[in-house]
Amino acid sequence: MKLPHYENAVIAEAKITKYLLDESHEDGKTKAAFFIRFGFSLSQWKVLAEALKQHALLN
Repeated sequence: MKLPHYENAVIAEAKITKYLLDESHEDGKTKAAFFIRFGFSLSQWKVLAEALKQHALLN
């Protein structure tokens, strides 16, 4: 089942920059390593935000 109303999804900048791509965050550092390995970066956090929205649309 796809996420209903995905177009209304809000992905907060802080959720990505201070958690998902933060290599020093106690809980997020392993997630950051994963995303960085696939080419995502803190300086272009909006690319990850868009990828997450696209994932919600397609899966």
